[in-house]
Amino acid sequence: MYDKEVQEVLDKLVIFEKMYDQIRLVDPIIKKVLSYKNNIVNELPLKCFDFWAKSKVCNNCVSIRAFNENKTFVKVEYTPNEIYIVTAVPVELSNRRIVIELLKNTTDSMVFRNGNENNDNNSEIYEMIDSMNNLGLKDSLTGIYNRRYINEKLPIELTIASLSEQSLSIIMIDIDFFKKVNDTYGHLTGDCILKNFADTLLAFIKRESDWVSRYGGEEFIICLPGAGLEKAIEIAEHIRRTVENNAILCREHTINITASFGVCSIKPTPGASVENLIECADKKLYAAKNNGRNRVES
Repeated sequence: MYDKEVQEVLDKLVIFEKMYDQIRLVDPIIKKVLSYKNNIVNELPLKCFDFWAKSKVCNNCVSIRAFNENKTFVKVEYTPNEIYIVTAVPVELSNRRIVIELLKNTTDSMVFRNGNENNDNNSEIYEMIDSMNNLGLKDSLTGIYNRRYINEKLPIELTIASLSEQSLSIIMIDIDFFKKVNDTYGHLTGDCILKNFADTLLAFIKRESDWVSRYGGEEFIICLPGAGLEKAIEIAEHIRRTVENNAILCREHTINITASFGVCSIKPTPGASVENLIECADKKLYAAKNNGRNRVES
């Protein structure tokens, strides 16, 4: 059975039953979900994202955002046949925070009609929803994920690694002497360098589970779930050589750059934190820059 606090939350949900089609209690970190309907609670064997039938964690998880910021958030999401408005409400318990997801089926709403009376082809609507949901997670300059994505995704990766007893590696990367590029060629050329550099990093993302994000300025992070230190170093070194050996054409300038890499790999314990993981990679990056730049430290 559920503890007293959770049961008290469940008892209050009865007032929402006629307003929403699905009500769920979600732990967005471990993706555990309780379904509530007709005053009956079921602990589902599936993960919360399985409801959407996409076989992967949602990139723009509204519940992890509600969990992290302790605010209510709303998003539009879809299954292969239905469109929902999802409201995520954080609830503070004495020893943890959970999230109530209120799901309203809007498939037949006029808002989502696309001119097809049978609603057989929603591809354009789905593309619009995906674009809208990804907008807040993408860096407007480079097109890769942004700092918010790191803040939302990395805690999940850490928890999954801990539960599965697998390694988790991140690579923190900084373009060497980037300020000099801006000062010499101007900020438009600097932006061009950042875009090209991000594209180079993306080319090394081979698995669906791996991802790259702009941490800030000229700093980037690559996350490699399940990869050990040796593999992460191999990838970082390959990227380093590629960057060093390939000039970038930006406007009328051909520019050679290098980058420094800090690699951190851990096998998380239940007490591991995102802050410690990033701090570890940041220290290794600092060592790489302090030891001459254009190198990998681990």
